[in-house]
Amino acid sequence: MKQDLSSHGYQIIKELERNQQGGEVTYQGLSLKQDQQVAIKEFCFADGDANWAGFEAYEKEVEILKQLQHPRIPQYLDSFETTSGFCLITEYQNAPSLVEKRNFTPEQIKQIARSILEILVYLQKQTPPIIHGNIKPENILVDCYSNSDKNPTAYLINFGVASIGIEDNSSINVNGTPGFIPPEQELNGTVTINSDLYSLGATLICLLTGTRSAEVGKLIGRNYRFNVKKMMPQLSTLFTMWLEKMVSPNAKDRFENAAAALAALKPIPVFGDAANFRNVAMAMKPVKTSTIVGLASIATLGILATSLTLFRQQQTNFETTEIKTLQQKTISKNSKRISGINPIKQLQETGECAGCNLRGADLAAVEIEDAYLRDADLFKANLRAANLQEARLQNAKLRRSQLQGANLVKAKLQGADLSRAKLDGANLINANLQNARLEKASLGGANMVRALLESANLERANLLGTNLLNANLQGANLFEANLKDVRLSRAKLTGAKLQRANLAQTIMNRVNLKGANLRGVLLKDASLKRANLVGADLSGARLLNANLFGANLKGANLQNANLQGANIDNANLEGANLKGAIMPDGTVND
Repeated sequence: MKQDLSSHGYQIIKELERNQQGGEVTYQGLSLKQDQQVAIKEFCFADGDANWAGFEAYEKEVEILKQLQHPRIPQYLDSFETTSGFCLITEYQNAPSLVEKRNFTPEQIKQIARSILEILVYLQKQTPPIIHGNIKPENILVDCYSNSDKNPTAYLINFGVASIGIEDNSSINVNGTPGFIPPEQELNGTVTINSDLYSLGATLICLLTGTRSAEVGKLIGRNYRFNVKKMMPQLSTLFTMWLEKMVSPNAKDRFENAAAALAALKPIPVFGDAANFRNVAMAMKPVKTSTIVGLASIATLGILATSLTLFRQQQTNFETTEIKTLQQKTISKNSKRISGINPIKQLQETGECAGCNLRGADLAAVEIEDAYLRDADLFKANLRAANLQEARLQNAKLRRSQLQGANLVKAKLQGADLSRAKLDGANLINANLQNARLEKASLGGANMVRALLESANLERANLLGTNLLNANLQGANLFEANLKDVRLSRAKLTGAKLQRANLAQTIMNRVNLKGANLRGVLLKDASLKRANLVGADLSGARLLNANLFGANLKGANLQNANLQGANIDNANLEGANLKGAIMPDGTVND
């Protein structure tokens, strides 16, 4: 049902976009005072499915848009609070996003790149510079020109996860969209001055290949690398090299900034290779625009021609290394056929040992990154501090294994048996533990940011001090698990079983616990600010001194719960069952 915003001077015309998880709805609207069309972004925090991180997005976007004045960034007009959340009003741009399927020519796509780079140059010139942080087709609007003789104009929207300044931006609060954010941002939250270049490059590659945003991962090979030359052999060598430089996995190998990338792009032909490479060699030199303009033309061409040669040489060296690596792997794989080969030796030589018997094996010193160990038996194996990044361990038997301090970033552990395993201090960022068994496993101090633990069995697991920020624990079994002092902010716990779990001192701000079973849980001194607890079962829960400020407890079962000393200011208790509950002031509710 549409909000009535007439009291604020606005009328909703139609819905344009809905982000149910984030609680955001964007409308085309009308300003009744100025009689002009506007864009209305509503943050619907009364919605039970809303992600309370939207509060931060709203505040950040308002702060940033207020200071920006660019013709291709919709201007901030107004913001206000509603009965169910907040609204942000900006200029309305009658242009569809790049998500809509349109037949842009490669030349027009190059123009879109130039248009966005010009915006990024403006953002990076701010003091401090502004990093958009979420460039993707959905956040770029383009005038709908179909004629090849007209240049499309691009607009950049949605600044909710933008960063103001480069310093102190290294954190585990990773926003953005996987596939479009650069490796340094996805793995450790680091934001650099050229992070947006990677995102723009990935967006352009999607446009050129006709790939939908949701399928961008199919274009990315190992180590976050796009093989542009293989995907689009029809493009000119220089344009291909420019794109590959934009999406280099290493930030140091990208253009220094948007100005350098823009200056490099302008003279590059989309098709065919120029007869005189010196005229377009600047594409590979990451220098500032001011530097390029200041150099004498003849000297510039000579320097840039040299830089192109060096870049090509680096590319050739890289390709040669890749070929050698591939050849070595082929030889290693062939060695698998040697009868009687030791499983550990096989793993070392081939990186593959699916279904192998490695019970009790000492693999602490073995380099097994990206190893293929599906269905392998690793019972009681020693994997302390092992590098298992992106390892494929689906259905592996890792019961009682020693994985303290192991690198399991992006490891595939679906259905793996990790019961009683020791994973203290392990790095499980983005690991997939869907349906894994982790009963009585020790995960103290482990980093599980954005880990996928949907339907995982963590019964009686020790998660003391673990970082589960943004982790997906929907339907997980956390019965009697020790979650004391755990970071669960923004984690998804819809339908999770948390009966009798220890959540004392746990940080669960804005966490989604809709319908979760929290019967008898210990939440003493826990922080649940603005958490979504719609319909959750908290009967008999101990919430002494818990912070439930702004929490949504609509329809929750709090029968016989102990809320003594708890902060329930601005909490939504509509329809909640408080029979027999001890209220914050110590009185018993009848």
